[in-house]
Amino acid sequence: MNASVETARLLLRPLKADDLPFLAPIWADPDVMRYIGAGDTCDDERSRELLGHLIAHWEDHGFGLWAVVPKAEQVPVGWAGLAVPTFLPAVLPAVEAGWLLARSHWGRGYATEAALASLGFGFDELGLERIISVIYPANAASIRVAEKLGMTPCGNEEHPRTGAGLRIFERFARPG
Repeated sequence: MNASVETARLLLRPLKADDLPFLAPIWADPDVMRYIGAGDTCDDERSRELLGHLIAHWEDHGFGLWAVVPKAEQVPVGWAGLAVPTFLPAVLPAVEAGWLLARSHWGRGYATEAALASLGFGFDELGLERIISVIYPANAASIRVAEKLGMTPCGNEEHPRTGAGLRIFERFARPG
């Protein structure tokens, strides 16, 4: 199984420690992090911890979030991919498709392009039958991405740390 995927405009590859200087400023941006986890930004120490956790997810599960690298830029501008949403036990067992991009790269279609590749990887390479996305109801941009991916709402949950409402979207593997 190839852990990297190329799309028309993006290289999606496993995260690595060398990505920290590119990702830490993204994770420090309150607009970017508003709908991620509990909405907290990351300082340098927390960014190192988060990146270590994301790299370990690959080692533990054989899949994870990729660095999103536009081919024209050659540096990561965010993440997209698949993860086990352990923060939300109510949806387990599940695999979640997620995406996060630097604000400077919003509105270019990268999230949809990367997330579509993530679904293809999950269904075709990993043999998953169902993939979910956990999205804050106020995150209209991510809801649009989920809808473009053919995901449909399938329930609501509460964030275990904050009590905030979350919408769960799902998509099933293609038939045949």
